[in-house]
Amino acid sequence: MSEIYRIPSADLAALMPELILSGTGVLILLLDAFLPRAQRLLAPLSAAGTLYAGWHLVGAAPSGLSFGGLLESSLLTVAIGCVVLISTFLAILASAGYLRRERLGGGEYYALLLWCATGVLLMGRATELLTLFVALELLSICLYSLAGYHRQLSVGTEAAIKYFLLGAFVSAFVLYGIALLYGETGSTRISELGPYLATGDVSALAVLGLLLLICGFAFKMSLAPFHAWAPDTYQGAPSPFVAFLSVAPKAASAVVLVRLLALVMPDGSATWSDLIALLAVLSMAVGNLVALAQRDIKRMLAYSGIAHMGYLLVPLVVLGPGSYEPLVVYLLAYALMNAGAFTVVSLLYAQPGEQHLISELAGWGYRFPLLGVCLTICMLSLGGIPPTLGFIGKYLIFVQAIDSGQLALALVMRVVYTLYMRPEVREPSGLLLDYPGRIAAVLAAFGTLALGTLPGPLLDWVKRLGSAY
Repeated sequence: MSEIYRIPSADLAALMPELILSGTGVLILLLDAFLPRAQRLLAPLSAAGTLYAGWHLVGAAPSGLSFGGLLESSLLTVAIGCVVLISTFLAILASAGYLRRERLGGGEYYALLLWCATGVLLMGRATELLTLFVALELLSICLYSLAGYHRQLSVGTEAAIKYFLLGAFVSAFVLYGIALLYGETGSTRISELGPYLATGDVSALAVLGLLLLICGFAFKMSLAPFHAWAPDTYQGAPSPFVAFLSVAPKAASAVVLVRLLALVMPDGSATWSDLIALLAVLSMAVGNLVALAQRDIKRMLAYSGIAHMGYLLVPLVVLGPGSYEPLVVYLLAYALMNAGAFTVVSLLYAQPGEQHLISELAGWGYRFPLLGVCLTICMLSLGGIPPTLGFIGKYLIFVQAIDSGQLALALVMRVVYTLYMRPEVREPSGLLLDYPGRIAAVLAAFGTLALGTLPGPLLDWVKRLGSAY
């Protein structure tokens, strides 16, 4: 074989988590096509592939640059990769019962979910803009397909179309921004953009290109004013998938913003800091205020997610070594509490095409005590109430900035109040409370509570991450 086409073994080892995920997806499609009786093996196989990819990511993947400097492996990428794979694993557990209850084929669903995770991991590790765009498109195509996976539901089709149309415009913005930056700097490597953009003598076209990139990844993070897709997509998409959609793409997009702010603006330019601060404040205000008026729990969680992404931007306003600890802890907390909340929503609402009214949960905290406790813990964590991991994340964030969490507190207490302090308004029917779904809810709630009560080992680990930068 020619040397041109020979891939070094170190590069293959660095790419092994993504290869495991994509290979497992292909295997699942083949099993679904040629062994229809193996349907019940698809979810365990997907979960096993995710765990194996996680093991390789944490314990076996080499650190440093690979593929000629196109991909990076570092403590930050490992931490974000762990958040992504945790959300993938919990979404797989929650999906098994949902797919059986709705009588939907599972092969392409699990394959698309694993390929989504592959795209997210690549996007978080990319250090070159075209590689970043390819990973973004791999992720986006799978997300559009999964958003409309329940083809019998008009609301699901509507959600997918809205997400696809807006996402297509955003992809064009990102690609145009890359073209402008390349035209002005002669490079698409982020590390080589820094010296040019740090000189202060930057052309208007380069600034426009950078703004287009920021807008594109602000869309993926559902930051205001790029958030319009989130409520409708969350409401129409399968609830277990939303547990993944609400976390994984946002985690990778946050890493991209960190790269742009750290390498492209190393001098901490006040103009760019003000822009990030504006996005943070606008997202917190819009997310919390609009969420208070929602009656549908999935739409409420969508607007809550907009506010949480605003909180996540706070450490990035003045980026430094101390920004990585709150970023990683908050993303992990958000992954666990969102996965738990959407898993319980998936289990307790049997009609996915209808509204998921909060009022219908009245009294169900006593009828379904385990799920009620799990949802309560996740909601308390969303509100930043101790002793949950959400409180630890908010504490670390607001050590750097002063803000109030009173709106978020009012928001989540509304759900807890309805669960336990209102009489039932309807009998549950058509539910499938399967064990994998319950396990996913329990794992998310337990992780939120345990890491909030004993955060020492987690904080020690992420402090090492900050010191590496």
